[in-house]
This record gives sequence, C-alpha cells and structure tokens, in this order.
Amino acid sequence: MANFKQTKRLILLALLLCCVFFFTQNFTLAQSLQVEDKKSKYQEIYDNLAPCDFSYVFNLDPYQSEDYTKYMYAPYPLFRTAIRFVFKDTVIEPGYYLLTPREKNGRDYVLFKTNGRVKYIIPVYEKDLVEPLFYEQYVPERKLTWWQGVCKKTRDTVGRLFPKSTQRMPPPKSYIDVNELDGDFMQIVLYYGATKYYMIFMR
Repeated sequence: MANFKQTKRLILLALLLCCVFFFTQNFTLAQSLQVEDKKSKYQEIYDNLAPCDFSYVFNLDPYQSEDYTKYMYAPYPLFRTAIRFVFKDTVIEPGYYLLTPREKNGRDYVLFKTNGRVKYIIPVYEKDLVEPLFYEQYVPERKLTWWQGVCKKTRDTVGRLFPKSTQRMPPPKSYIDVNELDGDFMQIVLYYGATKYYMIFMR
C-alpha cells in the first residue's frame, strides 16, 4: 500500500514537472514569436517606405516665407541630435535641425532644415492625432520673467489694434520624441499642432 502511494506521488510529481516544462517552453516561444513579429513589422515598414523622389529648388522650402509671415516667430521645432540617423541612402549627421512637416503628392514628409535650407527629406510612415491634453501634461509653458511678461502683454495689446487679417498667430505647439524600436530600428515622432508624424530609421 505504501509503495502504491509513493508511486502515485511520483507520477503526480512527474506530471507537474512536465506541465511546468511545457508551459515555460510555450511562454518562451510565444515571447520569441512576438519579438519576431515586431521585428518583421518594422522591417516591412522600412522596406516598403519609399524615399522621396523630389527636391526643392536651391533647397528652399517654398512655404517657409508664408509661415514666417503668418506666425509671430519661427514655428518649426528645433531638433538636436548627437547621433546619426540612417534612412535608406540618406544619412542625417549629428547637428541642429528645424523639423517641418509637409505634404506633397498625397504623401507626408518631414523636412530637416539647417541654415534656412532643406538638407534632408524623410517620408512619414504613419500619422496620428495628438491626445487633447498632451501638451498641457508633457510640454508645460515656461514661466516668463517680469520683463518678458511686460513685453508679451505690450505685444498682445498692440497686436489687437490691427485688423485680424494682419495679426500674426502664435505657432503650433510642438514636441519631438526619439525612441528605440525592436530590432535594428529607431523612431522619431514629431508632434506638431494636432498631428504627430512617425519616421523610422536604421540604428
């Protein structure tokens, strides 16, 4: 009788160990497949994303002067990078760039400008809406000094004296996010006004 109980315990223990082993193996396999799916997803996005097939005359953005006339000051966010970003044959060297979203022939691009000229044109692989409270939560407005506050109030008061058609608007709020993706890819997300633009690069 004792031998039977001991044998039964050993069988139950063996079954338990088998269950744990198969569960661990399946969990590890599922994780591996999930990572591979992400890798293949980003690889597919990267491979299918065509480089831009146009350029600007003298590397000048034709809408830049219009933006500078419409807004109180330069509406483009400044992006500082200390690393290189590679998209196909385009290599963005470390430096300072003004990022400007543009649409051409039904496709979205982000212009990387330096010294007032377009240096790189990167296609956008996805567009999305910015969450309503994003800027209030993550991009708080900097506090003005007493003198800056006086200048702002004066500027706003003087600005209201002119017809609305000639008044300059504050530029759209913006934010730049850089993050690593699974595999050998990186992503830059440009938040500009109510829209965010996704770009993908090789590491």
